[in-house]
Amino acid sequence: MFRLGDDLAPFYALAAGDPLLRWTVCGAGRMLASPSVFEDVVKTICTTNCAWSGTVRMVSALVELGGGAFPDASTLSATPDSWYRDVARAGYRGPYLRAIARNVEDGALDLEALLPGRDLDDDAVAEVLLALPGIGPYAAAHVMQLLGRHGRLVLDSWTRPRYRRLTKKKRANDASMARAFKHYGAYAGLAFWLFLVKDWTESDDD
Repeated sequence: MFRLGDDLAPFYALAAGDPLLRWTVCGAGRMLASPSVFEDVVKTICTTNCAWSGTVRMVSALVELGGGAFPDASTLSATPDSWYRDVARAGYRGPYLRAIARNVEDGALDLEALLPGRDLDDDAVAEVLLALPGIGPYAAAHVMQLLGRHGRLVLDSWTRPRYRRLTKKKRANDASMARAFKHYGAYAGLAFWLFLVKDWTESDDD
């Protein structure tokens, strides 16, 4: 879950020469991931088009459904639409989650094949994710970040204004944000994220 096996040395080599990200070379940047890609996909869909409180509600309901652990694909596939609607209050996401779970359960979809070191490159992984119901560009980039595939920027209603506020660039668009981190190559998305959250690592005593 802590992705301790990821080799971030190439990222640290780039960050060492960047005044804005030099602080990361102490070992920052390992994303907390779920034990399975399936779980990360489901949880990511639960972050779309809602406040964080809604995400917490939906994921908490899923964990309760699993008896205190995140439910597997067979459980989600067998759970009726009424549960997603009335208990998890997942809205439009309910049918999407059931459809993905059903495809994982019957073997039509192998989400674990999306991990780094398998046969798929980042473009192929993005194509698989974007074909899933409920997954758009934000969600695909988010899942890929959790998988250790850091080339894409996670752009959403929090990261965009956060970047503009930190840089004081009121008119920064997606293209200009991508250009700002392009020199990080396969780690552009990780550099973008760490730039946004630096103050999360600072204590009042710093």
